[in-house]
Amino acid sequence: MRAVRWTGPDAVDVAEVEPPSLQEPDDAILRVSTSAICGSDLHLYHGKLPKVRPGTVIGHEFMGTIEAMGPAVRMHRPGERCVAAMYTACGRCPRCLAGQHQRCPRYAMFGCGELFGDLAGGQAELVRVPLADMTLTPVPAELADADALFVGDILATAYTACLEAALQPGESVAVVGVGPVGQLVLECLPLFGPGAVYAVDVLPERLRRAAALGAIPLDAAGGDPLARLRELNAGRRVDAVLEVVGSASALETAWRLVDTGGRVVLVGLLVDEPFPQSAGQTWLRNLSVRSVLGRPYAHRGPLLRLIAQGRLHPAGIVSERVPLDAAPDAYRRLAARQTSKVLLQP
Repeated sequence: MRAVRWTGPDAVDVAEVEPPSLQEPDDAILRVSTSAICGSDLHLYHGKLPKVRPGTVIGHEFMGTIEAMGPAVRMHRPGERCVAAMYTACGRCPRCLAGQHQRCPRYAMFGCGELFGDLAGGQAELVRVPLADMTLTPVPAELADADALFVGDILATAYTACLEAALQPGESVAVVGVGPVGQLVLECLPLFGPGAVYAVDVLPERLRRAAALGAIPLDAAGGDPLARLRELNAGRRVDAVLEVVGSASALETAWRLVDTGGRVVLVGLLVDEPFPQSAGQTWLRNLSVRSVLGRPYAHRGPLLRLIAQGRLHPAGIVSERVPLDAAPDAYRRLAARQTSKVLLQP
């Protein structure tokens, strides 16, 4: 089968690899219909994730139909169309039952290397899905792939981030970074009853998209976003900031925009970026800081229903659809900000 492999910093290829086989009774083999290049895949692409071997099949956003499954799979059937969660968990241990799936002993992230469980990823024609009853969820026939795909990762992440912001009705909030995840945050925020919603970015097309989603755009390339925020928000900073980039400059902006006693939610993947303020300064400002890894197991069902009801439109973030063989060029263009959210279709 053909699959996208990481071959070294700033390099991927598409190559013939050994097709996956069932290894455990609760495995399934999924024939992938659509996968996506996630923004966090760029950290891997640039060689920033440790313990990723050259030749690793990558990708953690994917869906398709079940081609084969082990005898212990009870909740699915061959031919069923499903979307995968970005990571596996057993669903039965005390940590899973407490909703802490990332602490499950069988936690593993697709396509992210040895540090995350060494699972082959979903940017491929076929993928082995461990713990299939838990990892896969059926997709309603009326939903297109681009509608359903993101409940396994970035839409669940965006929704989780909004929950972690703990907004009270009417509170003000800023979203730093209006890439695909930031746009999904802006899609989800109206469900939580905020007052003013601000969106910070440096790219005009992203700021236009933010305005179309109901946010007040703050152009960080055209001036100081805090000064502009104070003009628009009666001299105040905002009650909560969601940082959706994962860079030192975005962190600095988030800390500047949040009011005393406010909340900062870290959504972007951070690798080695320093905190913009000391622990003491953060304490003196009485800031609450939460990091977010999306909770697809908790939210994928409600999110699929919200999409089916027309209350969320995640397909709007898709910039293009390309064949699997075009993945190397898509990664290069994504790294150069020439595209934003690419779907790969084997």
